[in-house]
Amino acid sequence: MSLAPCLTGAAALVALTLIGDASAATRTDTYKVEHPLYGDIGTYVYNFDDANGVTRITSQLHVAITLIGIVIYRQDSDQQEVLKNGRLISLKSVTRINGRQSGVRGEARDGRFFVTAASGTTSAPADVLPSDPWSLKRIGAGVVVSTKSGKIYNVKVTGGEAETVLLQGTSSSTHHFRIRTETQEDKWEVWLDAQGVPIKFRSLEDGEQIDFILTSTTSKAADTLRPVSSADRRSVP
Repeated sequence: MSLAPCLTGAAALVALTLIGDASAATRTDTYKVEHPLYGDIGTYVYNFDDANGVTRITSQLHVAITLIGIVIYRQDSDQQEVLKNGRLISLKSVTRINGRQSGVRGEARDGRFFVTAASGTTSAPADVLPSDPWSLKRIGAGVVVSTKSGKIYNVKVTGGEAETVLLQGTSSSTHHFRIRTETQEDKWEVWLDAQGVPIKFRSLEDGEQIDFILTSTTSKAADTLRPVSSADRRSVP
């Protein structure tokens, strides 16, 4: 089992559908990670900073599954992305699963995006996107790079229909998008609120639906951590 959004960058997910940070140039979103059998198993923190056309993103995933007091699975991931005018120019991630570490590095050069991982070096089109739910730009086909494995995916984004989601006792109006790969239908799903923020996203891992649920957010205008409430979620037009 691997929980990296695809899970990490949980944060899964991926390519192409109308999203944007309408609220602040600097924001931190915190998610709880829910497993269908083991419940709350960890946290995913996403840090976003945008200035002068350069977007810098860092994220951290910390997951542990315990059974009768014994940790049977642990994953920790750290990720850094830099985008310029919406294009990915560098990527670095380190993932540790049960003590074993792997890494991915990527950089834009010569009109392509080159990715180096344990499996070797591959290249993708210059408009490749990282596999996280904030990368969505539009419905349709696209290419993403897995922030965990370095694998290049052809993906297709569908959906966008209005859907009401109940989270933490609050009903939220969202748009629901689905992302498929060549081999997996609904590999990732994303629920975006009126501000284009993923209030929930899901990754299908070994047949299990792992959910990431937004629990708090901070912004440059409001530096203190606050829980997500109905006031944060206006109806989607």
